Amino acid sequence: MSNLKTYPIPMAKKVTVLVVVSALILGLLSGLMGAYIFAEPGPQGIQGETGPQGEQGPQGIQGETGPQGEQGPQGIQGETGPQGEPGISPVLQMIQSQNATIASLADYNEDEWYNMSVFDSSMHLNITTSDQSKICAEFLTSVYLGGGVLWSGVQLRIMVDNQYVSSVFYVRGITSSYVPVQVKILTDTLSAGEHTIDVQFYRTTGSPTLMDRALFVTELQIP
Repeated sequence: MSNLKTYPIPMAKKVTVLVVVSALILGLLSGLMGAYIFAEPGPQGIQGETGPQGEQGPQGIQGETGPQGEQGPQGIQGETGPQGEPGISPVLQMIQSQNATIASLADYNEDEWYNMSVFDSSMHLNITTSDQSKICAEFLTSVYLGGGVLWSGVQLRIMVDNQYVSSVFYVRGITSSYVPVQVKILTDTLSAGEHTIDVQFYRTTGSPTLMDRALFVTELQIP
């Protein structure tokens, strides 16, 4: 065992030590606070240069379309414009002729043009026109193809003043059949006076028969 002995410190010495330590601490704090209070601030530093501007960011998503606004009030109705002059009809006159009889063409030579007036005078018309008028003529009928042969045929056209000829309507087919026919012509401008219109036929084969027939003739004044 150790021969050292411990002796308690007297109370008066403990108090003295504590007082000295406390005084040292308070003096240190007072010095720091005094230095902080009485120290003068240093001069402000020079401001640095502005940095370069950053790149523009991507465009944001477009917002939704707003609701449609209310319809505005109706505008004032404008005034009615002046009435135009009445139009002028190009039709100066119209005549027509019809025949409800049936006519066989079997007795007429093949491959030869005939005026239909050789057996039907209603298919020949005269019309007196003004100067610079035009004539529009239209022929309607139906053809029966018969006569006991396998094929029958006929050609039909309109002739004006033995000068203006329409397109030719060809009819050809087996027997026991009906074919509707429409032939039309529009002439050039004509001089004033009387003009003749004839329907013509041309038998090609067999025994074609003409049914009801009608001829319409119109005088037109076309600019």
